[in-house]
Amino acid sequence: MHPYPQTTVAIVDDDQFLLDSLHDFFDAMGIPSRTYRSADAFLQSGDSDHVHCVLADLNMPGTSGLQLLETLVKDGGPPVCIMTSFGDTRTRAVAKSFGAVGFLEKPISSSDLLAFISSSRPN
Repeated sequence: MHPYPQTTVAIVDDDQFLLDSLHDFFDAMGIPSRTYRSADAFLQSGDSDHVHCVLADLNMPGTSGLQLLETLVKDGGPPVCIMTSFGDTRTRAVAKSFGAVGFLEKPISSSDLLAFISSSRPN
């Protein structure tokens, strides 16, 4: 039995190594994922209706993770977890105030990552 039924994760980050690593991790866990090198690429893809949750880097060229979060919340999109190397209390509070349902500090703990995915999967 698939532990995360009907869950597809969008991974949005400008770091190709992280994209590949997370994609490989999800693949090993049996969780489909799609990768995007920028928030703009994700938004232009039209995939927000086809994924169940989004992992988005905070700082990216072009549209930031917070701007992506704001857009998805406004449009009733999938839940968003912000990922960052800058995990101070203020940044966490800002992300939560924008509507982030998760906040993960890099390097990302696999158990925290799976907890977010579990809480975001469809019923």
